[in-house]
Amino acid sequence: MTAGTAGDRLQGTGDSLRLRGVPAAATCSGRREDAAATVREGGLRVVVAANLFALLVALSPSPAAAQRHPPLAPRELDTAARLLRLEDRREYDEALLASAMRGSGELRRRAVLAAGRIGDRRATPLLVGGLVDQDTAVAASAAFALGLLRDTTAVPALAALLRTDGVSRRASVAGEAALALAKMPTAAGKQAVTSFVAEAPLNDPGSRRAVGEALLAIWRFPRPMNTAAVTRWLPSSDPELAWRAAYALSRRPNPAGTAALMQQVRGGGELVQSFAMRGLTAALADSAGIPRASALAAVLEGTRSRSHAVSVNAARSLATFEVPESISRLLELLNGGDAYLAVTAAESFARLGAKAPAAAAPLRAVALDRAKPIFLRTTALASLAEVDEGAAVGVADLLAREAGWRERAAAARVYARAAGRADYAASPLRAKLEAATRDPDGRVATAAFESAVGAAGDSAARIRPLLEAALRNPDFYARVNGIGGFGAIADPADASLLLDAYARAQRDPMNDAALAAVDALGALARKDPSVARAFFARFPRSGDYLVRQHAVAAFGDSVAVPAWGQPLPVMAGHEVEWYRGLVRSGQARPRPHARIVTEHGAIELELFADDAPLSVDNFLSLTRRGYFDAHEWPRVVPNFVIQDGDPRGDTNGGPGYSIRDEINRQPYLEGTLGMALSGPDTGGSQWFVTHSPQPHLDGTYTVFGRVVRGMETVNRVLPGERIIRVEEVR
Repeated sequence: MTAGTAGDRLQGTGDSLRLRGVPAAATCSGRREDAAATVREGGLRVVVAANLFALLVALSPSPAAAQRHPPLAPRELDTAARLLRLEDRREYDEALLASAMRGSGELRRRAVLAAGRIGDRRATPLLVGGLVDQDTAVAASAAFALGLLRDTTAVPALAALLRTDGVSRRASVAGEAALALAKMPTAAGKQAVTSFVAEAPLNDPGSRRAVGEALLAIWRFPRPMNTAAVTRWLPSSDPELAWRAAYALSRRPNPAGTAALMQQVRGGGELVQSFAMRGLTAALADSAGIPRASALAAVLEGTRSRSHAVSVNAARSLATFEVPESISRLLELLNGGDAYLAVTAAESFARLGAKAPAAAAPLRAVALDRAKPIFLRTTALASLAEVDEGAAVGVADLLAREAGWRERAAAARVYARAAGRADYAASPLRAKLEAATRDPDGRVATAAFESAVGAAGDSAARIRPLLEAALRNPDFYARVNGIGGFGAIADPADASLLLDAYARAQRDPMNDAALAAVDALGALARKDPSVARAFFARFPRSGDYLVRQHAVAAFGDSVAVPAWGQPLPVMAGHEVEWYRGLVRSGQARPRPHARIVTEHGAIELELFADDAPLSVDNFLSLTRRGYFDAHEWPRVVPNFVIQDGDPRGDTNGGPGYSIRDEINRQPYLEGTLGMALSGPDTGGSQWFVTHSPQPHLDGTYTVFGRVVRGMETVNRVLPGERIIRVEEVR
């Protein structure tokens, strides 16, 4: 299955870093009066307190430090290998898990993590018991695993861990409890996390790790958020707690939070400023009673920051002001020398649309300028379509004749948008769109079909001839879009078309069309149960566990299971000895490294073979084959991620197989390496590297490495540029 990425296929912009091993400075207000109380004369007390504060920071783990785990005893390797096999198969074995829980702390940690990854709620009692394990690594992992299971029966046990009187002794456990509660948002869980954030002492270094995690959890609960509980941490002298507070306020904006963020747009740290910029939109400034001129001045200043974390977020917020000063500054950025800011400005004009007529000519010029990066040109064309559709069609006519597939795909999207929003049958652009769907490059055809289906929305029946053409297209992902269109129509009369589409998909190198067909047939079956009977009568049990899982979701247990049996376990095809080798490799120190050689320089990665052995083995196996060599970067979102691993170059390709997720406690910091997905357990070859901390990805996408050298290269990558090679570093 293809992996478009994280967060709507990794669409969007997030920001963050997680308190896994952040510097332990004395939190908020910087008070350490207990330790400094003996010093009374003049400014000496302040100096001693400050020195103690610095010492606490120095002695605590670095925020970018990746977790390390102790080695297993040799006699436990076999059990660890069997646990890994259970994870890979998604198979529950109560006896093996119970046996592992009698082993060393490291084996117990692996057991509770495996139980969470397997996803069977029969493991809940074992994990609740693990919360009181004397080894805090085991207890914290048990809390994390309960978050993966999302079993609300565990809420009371998790909430009990957030009582402030005992948190400092087991801060990592309490922090994971807060994050787990946020994954199963109940009223009791929300109350526990909110009370902890509101009542935790500001000057207790022992509880700061738990507070940091709770600040990253609190915004995930349903509105309203207790803003006062969060803002008390915003002026913290501990930068890690301050930015987490700013992050929570930007994710759950309200007038009080916006007013608090406004106070940090200049004096806060880089990450605090970045989240303040994201939260300082015109509407939010108005609701907070902030003078529009003051808010605009702050955002304009933010666009001049040397940090992309700040300037990119500021440029996005700038578009909400809709005044000449904001338009003028966005035009400066569009034509400036910073490609990331230029792309962000172009995207901002798309949000402004017809409200920014002055942008039409500059966007047209950028789209036609072959000296500009193709990423910027195609973004400018897409934005021009929102500002002036007629002008965009004229530019599309020129790009449609260019040699590059990205240019022609961009033109196809313009045609699809314009044709899909009108009467398709009578649209003057119909012929141009249909010509794009016949482009010999399947990536262009896919863009045309995908955009046409998106533009039609709930009225997909209007483009039925286009959907039928999509089903005949040789490109598998073009067919995915046609199938999806018929699924949106959900007419049982189309069952035979979709049954044939599923049959054809059996010959595809990827399973996307098969999955789409199952989902679409399920939509039809909800109107006519005979569709399900026809499907299972015609097709034997799929050997693809993802197809089996989709069949259960589409047709229901009562229909799919009697016909095809249970979707799990996965027949992964490996014996215990293979997993034993992965466990051994994961214990090696130093960890394995890989190097991405690009046009701009090298990016060196440390790979977390202990936390994600299947993912690291897969990545290194593909690397040794030269799989990633000469790829084009298919996707970049400024201040979010760069993405690769797709041989097609449009984020729709992959190796023809899927691997299981290995969700772990490693956070998405700046330079974190993660697996791109289009659903659970759909990773293959696509991966991404974060530009900045992204807490909303934590605990959702597999982290399997981090950049240890070359972030300056990461921050220069653009779509369409080439990876020269990826190589293992020995």
